[in-house]
Amino acid sequence: MHRKIMHVIYSLYPGGAERLIELLLRESERDDFEIIVCSLTGGGEPARAIEEAGGRVVMLGKRHRGDLTALVKLAGLIRRERVDLLHLHNSPGAMWGTLAALLGGITVPIVRTEHRPYHPSTFPAAMKLLYPFLSMRTSRTICVADSVRKSFTDRYPKLENMFITIHNGIRISAFENLPSRSACRQRFGLPADGTIVGTVGRFVPVKNHRDLIEAFRVVRSRVKDAHLAIAGEGPLAGELTSLAGRIGLKTSVSIVPPSAEIEQFYGALDCFALSSRSEGLPLALLEALAAGLPVVATRVGGIPEIIDQGVTGCMVPQSSPSSLAERITELLLDREKASAMGERGRETVRKRFSARDMTASVEAVYDNLLS
Repeated sequence: MHRKIMHVIYSLYPGGAERLIELLLRESERDDFEIIVCSLTGGGEPARAIEEAGGRVVMLGKRHRGDLTALVKLAGLIRRERVDLLHLHNSPGAMWGTLAALLGGITVPIVRTEHRPYHPSTFPAAMKLLYPFLSMRTSRTICVADSVRKSFTDRYPKLENMFITIHNGIRISAFENLPSRSACRQRFGLPADGTIVGTVGRFVPVKNHRDLIEAFRVVRSRVKDAHLAIAGEGPLAGELTSLAGRIGLKTSVSIVPPSAEIEQFYGALDCFALSSRSEGLPLALLEALAAGLPVVATRVGGIPEIIDQGVTGCMVPQSSPSSLAERITELLLDREKASAMGERGRETVRKRFSARDMTASVEAVYDNLLS
């Protein structure tokens, strides 16, 4: 039987949740699901990628936080499309999607995905108040890591049975058989020679790129040919560029715009570093491991569910540039250790974090609720 699944998300600009929706489309082997992806606001490159993968994108054009016309539009869209199941992402999708279903008297199953851990300072006040109420209308809540699930069940213990973990996954084949390192560096305008440390992520406070730049100043003092490449976009781009200039790294740090060929960016690197203050289960870290890179990451969120300390990667305390610098330098100076760590990390991703397995698990949830 043909079924319509509608994903609801705040926006379709570059981010982990947006990429996971694309992966669910690309990795699905089902022809009985029609996928509609509704952005409450707008979108960019991820919207194009989702359509290319076979999804249909609808932009509601929500204008501001209290724009209730978006609620009416969403309820009408769900009814008009005769959606069989709603899949809502993070707190904005959960709140607006569930309220739209209630407003429209729509009784289809609702699946939610929490991509980030619960944290009081970042969880909207309205969502804190409404979460138990909205959860009564939710059939299943998927968390992308055990740590994410625990963060919610600790806060809402009466809802514990509604939460399950389905780890994020990636298309592992996309990070194998990459072009040569020199070709990858040329593709992104990076130095042809020397050692390159890189990271991928939105330029927002939680990613804490400032610490990585501060750490790199120490790395550069010990590894003279080192270069730092930061791929992404966001409101802090100018601030990060200014910081690099102020501490004497203007020519040693590159800001790389997002690319549909991001896998080749990993192919340009010698080491990957992640300096986040908070994470769910970061796709960028999985991608770096799939590319065979040695990795250094802060011990936050679901990262300990990926990395076996000292075996498949290195973890350091958050907000500790000195620890970050020490581990990065160690890997750059011991190429044999770094290479062995990269290979073990690649094998971990192959075994445990494939997008195909993730997609099959999500679709099993759909099947269970639609049967």
